[in-house]
Amino acid sequence: MWKRKIGKVLSAGLLSLSLLAVQVPALAAGDMIRVALFIDNSVGYRGVVPSVTLSADGGLEVTMRTGDGATKLPNLGGESARARVDRYYLQALETSDLTRAQQVAQQLSQRKIDASIQIAEYSGQRSYQVVSGAYNTSQAASAQAAAVANATGQQPVVKGPLRLEAGRFNSVKEAQEWQQAFVSSGIPAYPVMLLDRGKLSYALWIGDEVSKDAVQRLSQKARAAYPGFSYQEANSSSYVVLKKDLIGTGAVWKYVFSPNTTLHVEPEKGGSRSPISVEEREGRKYRGSIELSEYKGNMAVINELPMEEYLYSVVGSEMAPGWPIEALKTQAVLARTRALAQGNKYGIANLSDTVFEQAYYGYEKESKDTRKAVDDTEGEVIYYKGKLAEALYYSNAGGMTADGTEVWGNEVPYLRPVMSDDAEPLEKAPLWYQVSLGDGTFGFIRSDLVQLGSGKNALGLREAVVNTENTNMRSGPSTAFHRVLTSLSQGTVVTIIRDVAEENAYSWTRGPYTGEEVAAMINASQDKNNGKRISGVVQTLRVTDRGESGRVLEMEANGQVIKVSSPDAHRSIFQQGGSALRSTKFDVEETGSITVLGAGGKSTNYPKSGGVMAIGAGGYGAMPANGYNDQFLILSEGSKLRVASKQQSFLFVGTGFGHGLGVSQYGAKAMAQNGYDYREILQHYYQNVSIERY
Repeated sequence: MWKRKIGKVLSAGLLSLSLLAVQVPALAAGDMIRVALFIDNSVGYRGVVPSVTLSADGGLEVTMRTGDGATKLPNLGGESARARVDRYYLQALETSDLTRAQQVAQQLSQRKIDASIQIAEYSGQRSYQVVSGAYNTSQAASAQAAAVANATGQQPVVKGPLRLEAGRFNSVKEAQEWQQAFVSSGIPAYPVMLLDRGKLSYALWIGDEVSKDAVQRLSQKARAAYPGFSYQEANSSSYVVLKKDLIGTGAVWKYVFSPNTTLHVEPEKGGSRSPISVEEREGRKYRGSIELSEYKGNMAVINELPMEEYLYSVVGSEMAPGWPIEALKTQAVLARTRALAQGNKYGIANLSDTVFEQAYYGYEKESKDTRKAVDDTEGEVIYYKGKLAEALYYSNAGGMTADGTEVWGNEVPYLRPVMSDDAEPLEKAPLWYQVSLGDGTFGFIRSDLVQLGSGKNALGLREAVVNTENTNMRSGPSTAFHRVLTSLSQGTVVTIIRDVAEENAYSWTRGPYTGEEVAAMINASQDKNNGKRISGVVQTLRVTDRGESGRVLEMEANGQVIKVSSPDAHRSIFQQGGSALRSTKFDVEETGSITVLGAGGKSTNYPKSGGVMAIGAGGYGAMPANGYNDQFLILSEGSKLRVASKQQSFLFVGTGFGHGLGVSQYGAKAMAQNGYDYREILQHYYQNVSIERY
């Protein structure tokens, strides 16, 4: 553990780098920051939704903005509202049967196709329209129609943003009164709020058409039903069409706004001023305001709030509340530096709320101590030679931080490998056992699911009895990353081979993977990096070069170098189900590679054709080791037991969680627990930097 008496922190000489630090426009304390919750800027985080659902205790205040003005919209009531850009969409079904509408919406959701239920009123009777998607053209909507039809058995209809204006009115209420008249005649009609040079007006628009011919046909039908209106093309550039959606059992207003309009949403000033909840962002709540706009063909959802209030949540999202206050202060300075350095990365937003920059999970991640950590370090950031340093942090260094060459392939002058006390997760990890069953099957079981006995087998290994029904035996010591091999009944006797810590932020394993699986992983990565594919099954996988901290710099498969874009990219090669290796500080165990020492010092190396055979002491002929099981137990050098396999497979055994460059969060926690303040912690992990207010 780091002790306070260590004194002077480690440092290193300056090294050259093409980008030493980040130069961004100066910002003053108290500036607002814009965080993208949904956006697609073709860089970094890319995630969009067709519509968004907002709510706040006490209601919402919506302001409509254009390039030449802004005005607050009338309060339509309710604590929730939805919004979407006025574009083409698919109507999968229209029915008066709510249960049927819900079934169809569920069918779409199960296929991961967007679905919501829009409400229409016909002479006091409700009709439910299941709608899906948001498309820039009718052709794009039509292209998705087959997927919707396959999911629901219903042929969808393309709807669009082309409409007729029936007339102007003095209020939303007056427009709603005429809306009912048109709807009762089978003509879709909606109240509309228009903004022209800062002045708000109201209109009634009819139709959801996809072509000018369809608009012309609608005009003829409307003139026949209500000849007293002056029908004309609805061509206002800044507007909000008012529709209604069903959420739960209630109807909420849906603001369908033009691509030239921005909606600014805040908690109602006369209400509780509670944070705004965003349903499509896992129901998270956010301080400040939510801005909705059309950006590069999609709806962008931006949370705008003061920088320091943003950090209240980031500290709680990136480092657990309840950690030592000096560790939380360390995180606050890092997060502030990182946020400031992003500049205007997403064009209309400084950064996203994801780990592409740093995690920001809203108001409910705040706590008293995260707010104190931010307040006590207000405005402080890390500088190197007068410019913002690259603020890098991660969960766990695995004992030593990385050099820049081990991550990006470039040296970083203010980040050199230093010792990091990260072992707390290992020390606190629950205990698992690697066990063997009576039929020779090997696996892992949580220690609390077995009862240790007093007996031992002929090899002196402990025996235990499973104490619960349907106990899972897994391929490794975790429930999250290792598959279930078999389920054991209560009373099953197992032999304990060794004690193992449950996977944690310090230590981990992945695999074992077969040679075929590893070849597929490597070849997928080589295709992306224009590297040479592996021919056939992987028989050998070796680390051929490591950096100063022990992280992997180079690997070979079957003697062939694996091409990577950067050393840290080795993590993403060996993954299954989207889960990459936790760090590049790992070893590869070739479970099928063994050396058998015979008489006279003669040895035989495996794998080789013919497989591994065993000869019994009673003179019986050669037999497959451990019968028909692929795995078997051998007594290796130093009288250590090892589980090996007849077919070559590869087990990754590593330490650390993250790229390893910069501050280890668990290391910062350990230093804080041992009396260091946040400046000393930062200057241990960062050399030759200053911590100043920006």
